[in-house]
Amino acid sequence: MAVDALAAATRSRHAQLVGIGGPLTIPFHILSDWPDDPNGHMNNVSLVGHGNWRIGTSDKAMAIRHEAHYAAYKADHFSADYEDAMSDLDFQFGCHTALTLETSGSTRLALLRTRREGACDSDTLERFALLARQAERAFRVQLALGEQAAELMLAGVEGRGEATMLLDRTGQICGMSAAAEALLDEQQGLHEEGFAVRLSDNNENQAFGAAMGRLLHGDGVNGPVLHEMVVGRSSDNPGGRWRLIIARLPEIEPGLNFAPTLAVTLRSKGHQNQMVMPVVAAA
Repeated sequence: MAVDALAAATRSRHAQLVGIGGPLTIPFHILSDWPDDPNGHMNNVSLVGHGNWRIGTSDKAMAIRHEAHYAAYKADHFSADYEDAMSDLDFQFGCHTALTLETSGSTRLALLRTRREGACDSDTLERFALLARQAERAFRVQLALGEQAAELMLAGVEGRGEATMLLDRTGQICGMSAAAEALLDEQQGLHEEGFAVRLSDNNENQAFGAAMGRLLHGDGVNGPVLHEMVVGRSSDNPGGRWRLIIARLPEIEPGLNFAPTLAVTLRSKGHQNQMVMPVVAAA
């Protein structure tokens, strides 16, 4: 609704809010009016690169970039693929700003204007700048709510020394207990890759990824909500060192994928199975 309102206020048909994470990761993508896209340009991750003059001109958070900046960038970074895609979609004009700009990714708010709408005039840019400031504050609130939810859930396991990680809807880490952080140093334990978590053993990691995919893409009602497996196999521990439990958490409220969605807990194989209900209850 907010993105639709932004489009209407700037007399543009297409307003866009998109999050760009690590390599080829788009955590969320909200568009006020999805275009006719028979060639699948809007879902083509290869267009998220140096040839993309919208991303390429995002060099400073909250700086408004528009057609003049795009033209200057294209002079040195021309991409036929991106140009053809924007021509097919009729998105050659517009403006944007990076609400957040980090080494791990960015969040961009944009107007994607058609040939008929034409380039942004001064009034459009002024309105967009005002609305972008409001959007940035709202985005920060959403981010903080996700972090707060993770802290509340972890509070239920810290007292028991539970090794638990919380993952968001994209499978990225949004919180972890102190015991889980300690396991990152274990040779046969967990490892961080950017904001993702992986297991040392490749076979175990493949099974782990497949299980997370089933849980993340299920609806939490008709699909699976729990997965358990043995991990930490090595020559010294051929039977594995831990039981790993993945639980899908109850839905909190639809947002921008920041709220915890999965709880990943490691317990020594001799630990009695108490599941992860304290974490779920804390939600």
